Amino acid sequence: MRIIGLATLILLVSYIIKVDLLDGTISLAAFTQEEPICTENVYYDVFPVQTVENDTIFSLFAVYPSETWVSFPERLEAFYQENPHYRNQSLQSFETVQIPIFKKELSACSEK
Repeated sequence: MRIIGLATLILLVSYIIKVDLLDGTISLAAFTQEEPICTENVYYDVFPVQTVENDTIFSLFAVYPSETWVSFPERLEAFYQENPHYRNQSLQSFETVQIPIFKKELSACSEK
């Protein structure tokens, strides 16, 4: 019976020490410094392109890729912002189209 009581006491004390080390006051004591707030700005430049026969938005995006990864719907929305008349019609041959080329992300950090 003493062995069961001693084992229970050891497990209880070790649990209390583990909780105090991981979630308690020791882990929070004097280690909190104000970290700078960093914002990432993604921007794009517009590149004018003259289309040829059988061009699609997919083919134009493949020929003129962005410097940074951007999802297709996001890039398509930027395309439609620059060329709003193409929401309701397809690409025509020998027209000038504005292709958005997303640039690398800039990181601006500031102290609180």
